[in-house]
Amino acid sequence: MTPTWLDRTIGYLAPVRGLRRIRARVAADLLVRHYEAASGGRRTQGWKRPSGDVNADVAPSLARLRQSARDLVRNNGHADNALDTIANQVVGYGIVPKPFPNNKAAADIWKAWAGTTACDADGRHDFYGLEKLVQRSMVESGEVLVRRRFRLPSDGLPLPFQIQLLEPDYIDTARTGVRLPNGGRIVHGVEFDAIGRRVAYWLFKEHPGDATAMSAGASVRISAEDVLHIFHQERVGQVRAATWFAPVLVKMKDYDEYDDAQLMKQKIAACLAVLTSDVDGTAAPLGTVDDTTAQPQIDSLEPGMIMNMPPGRSISVVDPPRVAEFADYSSVTLHAIAVGIGLTHEDFTGDYQNLPFSAARMSRLAHQSRLDDWRWRTLVPQFCQPVWGWAMEAALIMSKVREPAPSATWTAPPAPFIDPSAEGLAFQRNIRGGLQTWSESVRERGYDPDEVLAEMAADNKKFDALGIVLDSDPRMTTQAGQPREASTAARTPTVAPAQET
Repeated sequence: MTPTWLDRTIGYLAPVRGLRRIRARVAADLLVRHYEAASGGRRTQGWKRPSGDVNADVAPSLARLRQSARDLVRNNGHADNALDTIANQVVGYGIVPKPFPNNKAAADIWKAWAGTTACDADGRHDFYGLEKLVQRSMVESGEVLVRRRFRLPSDGLPLPFQIQLLEPDYIDTARTGVRLPNGGRIVHGVEFDAIGRRVAYWLFKEHPGDATAMSAGASVRISAEDVLHIFHQERVGQVRAATWFAPVLVKMKDYDEYDDAQLMKQKIAACLAVLTSDVDGTAAPLGTVDDTTAQPQIDSLEPGMIMNMPPGRSISVVDPPRVAEFADYSSVTLHAIAVGIGLTHEDFTGDYQNLPFSAARMSRLAHQSRLDDWRWRTLVPQFCQPVWGWAMEAALIMSKVREPAPSATWTAPPAPFIDPSAEGLAFQRNIRGGLQTWSESVRERGYDPDEVLAEMAADNKKFDALGIVLDSDPRMTTQAGQPREASTAARTPTVAPAQET
């Protein structure tokens, strides 16, 4: 490194400081040499690399990103399909709880409240429908709020509260950088205490985009005890989150416009145009009839038409543009968009052609780990379990239970079978080997084990009374369809009588 005139001047006036300056420049030069991305050369020219924390990087763009994502969902079929696909894969028909420790009274009151629309402040969904709506909103907007709204006992609800879903637009993002007298602070509408715990949210009374409201008014402080802020955290210290479409919004918009342009090009290519020219000016004008000829002149084409043109008329056919590169571009672009959102290309596009079984299975297994992360690291701990806690608290206050279950074990729907004959046998072996309980397997399919057992007992009682034996009844037949007694006798070893000597 060659010292500059400034280095030499500082070294002359303050040798120690000048030495430190040269040492720092040498260290920076070595860093650039080791990391090409840290250099400032031609290849990284124009590369903006802000050094702010996650909240400084994310918060200023949240509103614009949400608006862009929602516009794509409204007008782009791939974006709307991505929302439905993620919600269906993560939630399915519902992630159901089992009280821990086992508590029948807690399970019954939860079923009466969460299994009906009594849990929804809008009266539209049961709890499992709200699970799917939370997941869908989180993908589209990046985050979603769940507010506990207390109700009067006279309202006749199983539990005296309901949950209300709010879009993140309700958060007053302008309230930020405020230092509180108690040592806390407000960061983009979220209030923290002196040790960094969330204690309140500053929310508007109306949605800022509500066309029927005169004004959202000033934001009000809502205690964090009554609000759940659900988002997929990607960086340490993150307070707010952007839409999941953020990495691919521009690419999806470009693809949308390219698709429209290709459609117009295809329309043009489907048109056949004919140009005529009068070489010597003796031909009759197009659209006119020459009485001196035996055949009237026409200016349209028909299938199989043979027509003699008048002298001096020449014809040329317009060569329309060809549409051949669209398939390759679409494949590469849609693959990139699917990866950016977190879906497989097949699930994102609905195109399962030329996909062998082994590739489909490997794709599903790799994608399952991502689903597990969204389900067990975001939706369940941030939404399902806190709402369970609210329900048990309300049940105890209303004397619905004597001892509430403080926690619950949540069971998600299983992945669809790719090979039902083999995978169904694997479930059976897991149960027989003690790796999974029968009740857990039933809950995975969205059923209540107690109800299934009661129904099975009632069916078996009817069969026994009527003397009916089904091959599916393990009490009477083996898996091979043989009577249980015959099978037992066949397995009983026989001992040959001792011969007399």
